[in-house]
Amino acid sequence: MASIKDAIEESTNEPHALTQYIIFTLPLFGALWLFKKEMMNSIWFYLLAGISAIILLGTMVKCANNVMNFREKIMPSMNPFTLLFDSIRTIIALLPAAALNGGIAYYLITKIYPMISVTWIAQAATYITYAVAGSIILTVFMLYAKKFSFVDAFDFKAISDSCIDVLIQVIWLAIQLAFIDAIVAGSVTYLCWLFIGIDNVVTYFVWCMTAVFNVALIGNYLGQLNYEALHQAETKAQKKKEKEEIENLRKSNGPTSPSTF
Repeated sequence: MASIKDAIEESTNEPHALTQYIIFTLPLFGALWLFKKEMMNSIWFYLLAGISAIILLGTMVKCANNVMNFREKIMPSMNPFTLLFDSIRTIIALLPAAALNGGIAYYLITKIYPMISVTWIAQAATYITYAVAGSIILTVFMLYAKKFSFVDAFDFKAISDSCIDVLIQVIWLAIQLAFIDAIVAGSVTYLCWLFIGIDNVVTYFVWCMTAVFNVALIGNYLGQLNYEALHQAETKAQKKKEKEEIENLRKSNGPTSPSTF
């Protein structure tokens, strides 16, 4: 079973892991600082925001890939070109699923659900739609991340078999992450609020570093889910294929005559 404890240990026990988190946090911290200073139109804001997106997505997909392939090193390479390449091809792999599911969800939420007269039913349907669409995209991400194969991202059978299992596990992951962040980042934020206030460099840096750490944990956790959700789907598909092959073999051999002694 996927374990947040294992994800934390694997994401922190590597040599120089803390240094890597600090380096990965710097662009995100710079973008947040410029945002707080209302400098969103600055070229530096867009540059740092783009670098942050590359680092976050590259970290997430590489952590998942390393876990799925049983590698000793879980954290991604510090090479910026490797992170950029991993991020770009991940975006390309996820784009069809994101566009299709996003379009369907948008149509349902804006065109169909407003016709529901009962407010709570419309709201529940909206949340369920968001959750299912998100789980499908995450399942596509997991299928792609294992081998970095664009073909695997279109395995509709595996997506349909696994997306609900992924959704349940991700909800449980979100609850655990919220608890961990409340203890770690929440404690630091509270201390800063007591002594130096919240609007300061230390608080913002801790928040940004927490975001980077969360992304690494999510990638690790999704990698572990491959053993459960996706592996089960693969096993079922393999058994079904073997059964079909046996049936075809029997049909090709024709009826057997009874043995005579």
